[in-house]
Amino acid sequence: MSIRESTLLYLFVFLLTCILTNKAEKRINHKQKLDFFVLSVVAVFIPSLLAGMRGDTVGKDVLMYAVRTFEYAENAESFESLYNISTEPIGYTFLAFITSKFFDDTGYFLFTSQLMVICPVYICAYKRRQDFPMWITMSVYLFVFYNNSLNIMKQSVSAAFMLLCYCHIKDKEYFRAIIAFFISLTFHTSAIIGLVFILFSLVLCTIKNKSAKLSLAMFLLAIMVNIEVISKFLVDNGLLPEKYAKNIYAVFDMSQNVYLRIVGFNTHVLFDWIFRVLLVLLPIMFLSRINKQTDENIINLALIGLVFYSYVLILFKTVYGNRISLYCDYFLVLLVPQLKNVFRNYSLIEKFSVDTFIVGTMCVYWYVWVMLFGFSASNYYTFRFELGSLISRIF
Repeated sequence: MSIRESTLLYLFVFLLTCILTNKAEKRINHKQKLDFFVLSVVAVFIPSLLAGMRGDTVGKDVLMYAVRTFEYAENAESFESLYNISTEPIGYTFLAFITSKFFDDTGYFLFTSQLMVICPVYICAYKRRQDFPMWITMSVYLFVFYNNSLNIMKQSVSAAFMLLCYCHIKDKEYFRAIIAFFISLTFHTSAIIGLVFILFSLVLCTIKNKSAKLSLAMFLLAIMVNIEVISKFLVDNGLLPEKYAKNIYAVFDMSQNVYLRIVGFNTHVLFDWIFRVLLVLLPIMFLSRINKQTDENIINLALIGLVFYSYVLILFKTVYGNRISLYCDYFLVLLVPQLKNVFRNYSLIEKFSVDTFIVGTMCVYWYVWVMLFGFSASNYYTFRFELGSLISRIF
């Protein structure tokens, strides 16, 4: 498909998902639980179906991880035998194994992988619906993270469940929080870093003494400054999977011209960085002008992600820092929608203008970063099957 056709397809799916999400929220507000459930299922099913129907070239890592793991799973007699030959995390491997026992095409695995990302985000939107509309939350995910999840599949599941883990912690649902963290960890061991970020922010918010709070913030900054030493220590002592060693050493070895290394002036990366700054700082700036209580943890985590990504980008000239900042970046899903609170008392027309501005800004970011610059290699969408073949498979 061309860029134009791919853009229209993505926008149609995004729009349909947001409309269904909005209708579902209205149903639950009127205590129509069955209608809410049906509409919610369809809302998360549609973008997951689009992810499952994509060809193996839509997303850089599909051939390397998804296709290979699913083929191993198809030929494995048991999960134990699959796990012994697979180099992937246990959760991702198990998902491939289960999917392969019911279906015979990698597309179904891609579908379930996306479902594992979008469901936690949708649950978080539901849990925070009193603070901002669910459809706004989903629109942030779709425009900022959806296409990236078609590439970084395992870590996207991990980051989404860490977001859900945080929501459970805030609602004092600690057992559910543990389950969410456990699932996150089984898809990517770096979830431990995400948990550290969350716990750090929770502790920081409980400290009232400004000197103690500043000391704790300086401690985190010291960790970031010494990220090279810490990363190599973790690798050398076997605390990170062996396959990460090559990437980690390549990031800190400026003599290596790896694919994530930025050489010279890069318009793409500058554009992405500017929008990252805007998506974090604009909501914080506007929220500081109202008296409504906002979740300080969400602000802290979004800022930590921005600082960490910027530090690695500037010092080591690589965007690889987003593999760690992703756990904080996902909190934009809960930060950006809070802009609605700034204009809560405005007229209907003014509120519509605010919604248009929020969605329009993210749409511009998505169109330029994903569709024009080709981030995650998902801008040229292709279907797995010819339409006639797909229809025959269904019927």
